Amino acid sequence: MLRRRLSFQLGLVMLLVAFVPLVGAGLLTLHLIERSITDQVRASQEQIALAAGALIRDYIKDAHTKLKSIAQMVRKDEDPQAQTKRLNTLLDPPDIFLEVSYWTMGRKPEVQAQVQQLEYGNAQSMSKLNNRAFNPQVKQSVANWSLSEPIFQCPTNGVCYAADALDNVGEFPGLPVSVPAPGGAVITANLDFRPVSQLLETLSDSGDRLLTLKDTKGNTMAASSWKADKSLFVFAVSHVQPATHGGWSLTVQEPASRVMAPLASARKQVLLWFGLAAVMAIGLASLFAARVVRPVQALARTADALGRGDLSARSAITRQDEIGQLAQAFDRMAAAVQQLDSMKSEFVAHVSHELRTPLTSAKMALANVQEGLAGKESLARVQEDLDRLIRMVNELLDIARIEAGLALAKQSTDLGALVRSSVETLRPLAKVSLDVTGSGHTIDLDAARVQQIVVNLVDNALKYAKGRVQVEIRGREVRVTDDGPGVPPEHRERIFEKFAKVETGPKPPGAGLGLSIARKLAQLHGGSLAREGHTFVLKL
Repeated sequence: MLRRRLSFQLGLVMLLVAFVPLVGAGLLTLHLIERSITDQVRASQEQIALAAGALIRDYIKDAHTKLKSIAQMVRKDEDPQAQTKRLNTLLDPPDIFLEVSYWTMGRKPEVQAQVQQLEYGNAQSMSKLNNRAFNPQVKQSVANWSLSEPIFQCPTNGVCYAADALDNVGEFPGLPVSVPAPGGAVITANLDFRPVSQLLETLSDSGDRLLTLKDTKGNTMAASSWKADKSLFVFAVSHVQPATHGGWSLTVQEPASRVMAPLASARKQVLLWFGLAAVMAIGLASLFAARVVRPVQALARTADALGRGDLSARSAITRQDEIGQLAQAFDRMAAAVQQLDSMKSEFVAHVSHELRTPLTSAKMALANVQEGLAGKESLARVQEDLDRLIRMVNELLDIARIEAGLALAKQSTDLGALVRSSVETLRPLAKVSLDVTGSGHTIDLDAARVQQIVVNLVDNALKYAKGRVQVEIRGREVRVTDDGPGVPPEHRERIFEKFAKVETGPKPPGAGLGLSIARKLAQLHGGSLAREGHTFVLKL
């Protein structure tokens, strides 16, 4: 369960770390590609719209030019029938005009001649337009325009005119236009607007692009044809461009299937790379999770074994990375726990032995006294055994206090005087020469604890000395030297361990706690205690 949970979490983290930036980069790339394509298409559409506008403008300009030529050929005083015949001649074969009229400007405009394309005239008759009336002079329907109409006002002022909207008659879209004629007359025409759709068709890229010309009211005036069904045509981008006449606008639209084809291809490639990246990320996450989870499981098994009491269990992981360092630290901890357990067992064995010996001796002595087999000398032996027990208990209590954090009662003390008085307390017990030399500094220390150190060192020296013990005071240093067998170099640190004893002669009395207590007290003072040859060196 641990492996599955941790593997899932690590896999998810790997996916997020590796995949999320990749997705962000992919989406950003797609966005940049889409924006680039859109900008290019719109720039292209703008150029196409400008070109279409120029074609429409030229178409109207050509119409005005042709009307001006016709205006130069009409005669003001000529019979209307002759004028009509002349106009028919000028428009034969049918041209870009659906209708051409020659107007004179008096109190009201009057048509002097008019010609129409046959199909347009028929469509006009069938439509019965309200803005037209039959003119007996030309025997045709003519527009009901007043002098204030722009179609007359502009030519009267010498300006060519083109309407803002179409004048549709049946299936014939026409654009009213006019030009000035000699003698203040006006030539009007209905410009056939169907060719404009054909002009737009030339720019439609074979029906893959839609161009639409609209007037100010949004009515479609001309448009290119579709290659596909309009209902299935989806527009990707469009561009609206003013057509530079009458508020007209040109709209260029292109389908997404063609315009966004590069983007669709890029998306497919990105999705492919995303898929490959996801597979790689999942694979790497699984490998990484396995590499992390396996040692974690080994550590869990080792911890479980330690919990069951197998203190020899180790993870045996030898990797050099952080997990390997953790495993090595764990193994060191397990070794320390095993050593601590061994020390505990050894401690219990030592204490049991040291306590059992004087107790057994005292019990036997008391039994002899009770049975009358011994006298006062046995009671003295019992007293010695009890003193030994009390001393051992006191030493154990000292060890416990020190390890729990003993607080020192420091005060300014003459080290030389303190050492001399401490040595004097042991002089009655000395069976060898005991000398004190040198002088010490006055320093801050706990007099009782330093005295305990000195007494312990001198007492230990007296136990092993053959003929002399020398105590030397050097400022902040006390040196205790004996002429006993000494301590082998390999055991000079071990003697300061609890219950440690080095057999260098007859077995010494005591539990082996004195030197351990002395070193700990020295360290509490910020000093040190070491063995150099036959000398204990205390530095405070």
